[in-house]
Amino acid sequence: MHRAAAFLALAFLSVAPAVAVSGQPSSPTQPFEHVHALAFDAAGRALWLGAHTGLYRSEDSGRTWAKVQIPVQGHSLDVMAIATHPAEADVVYAGTHEAGVMKTADGGKTWAAVNTGLRGLDVHGLAIDPNVSAKLHALVRDTGAGVYRTTDAGQKWVRVDDGPAGETKVLASVNIPTGMGGIFLYAGTGDGLQRNPDCF
Repeated sequence: MHRAAAFLALAFLSVAPAVAVSGQPSSPTQPFEHVHALAFDAAGRALWLGAHTGLYRSEDSGRTWAKVQIPVQGHSLDVMAIATHPAEADVVYAGTHEAGVMKTADGGKTWAAVNTGLRGLDVHGLAIDPNVSAKLHALVRDTGAGVYRTTDAGQKWVRVDDGPAGETKVLASVNIPTGMGGIFLYAGTGDGLQRNPDCF
């Protein structure tokens, strides 16, 4: 059911990328500008969209949208990645181009930066472990580039790898046993699809 709803949302956006920003309907010709990420929450209730112009939320499978305000001083956010908690619908992580990783535990009402240990704030990929929800990977570009891991839901990050070659477009943890006690981490990049066991 959730999968079907996601396909409907994608089809709608490709035909008419209309946005309801802050509860106000917008013109059907107004695009999001560079959509980077899409994710349903654990309940299949809310669809989150990350774009060059910020973070958006839809509760009707993408027919209407509201812009989510994330309190970051000095600039608007370019949201590059979204990771939703596999069991708790209100927990969402957003990877941004300028402010690192932002987290909400109340469905987007309040947000906090969870960047301790990250050597850079240009986060282009986020992946949450489907088996261990407190474990996430983040892909940082430019300053401090590399793959970082947290095992405490973002309280502290540790750099674990240089990361894949090419510009990373998407990062995903996939529940396929590696035989070494972990799961696989996939990266969709400008050079193709790359895979690595998350025990690196």
